[in-house]
Amino acid sequence: MKKAAIGVTPLWDRDRDSYWMLPGYLEGLELAGLLPITLPLTEDAQDISQLVSLCDGFLFTGRQDVPTRLYSEKPWQACGEICEKRGTFEQRLFA
Repeated sequence: MKKAAIGVTPLWDRDRDSYWMLPGYLEGLELAGLLPITLPLTEDAQDISQLVSLCDGFLFTGRQDVPTRLYSEKPWQACGEICEKRGTFEQRLFA
C-alpha cells in the first residue's frame, strides 16, 4: 500500500547558514505510517506547485518567528530570530 507523503518544512540555522531537522518530526510521521519528505526552502513558484502536487499533506515545523512584513506589520522588540526565505516559502506553500 502506498504511504501518504508528508512534506516537512526544515529548520534553519543562521550561524551555519544551513537547514536541519529534529528527528522527532520525521520519526513521528514514520510511526504514523506516513512517508516524511524534508522540503527545500525555495521561492520558485513552479517548484512550490510541484511540491504541492507531490505531497499529500504538510507539516509546518516551528522555530523562527514569522517575518512581520508577511502580515503587514513592523518588527517589534519581542520578535525573535527570523528567516525571511522560510517565511516566504511557507506563505507560498500554504496559499
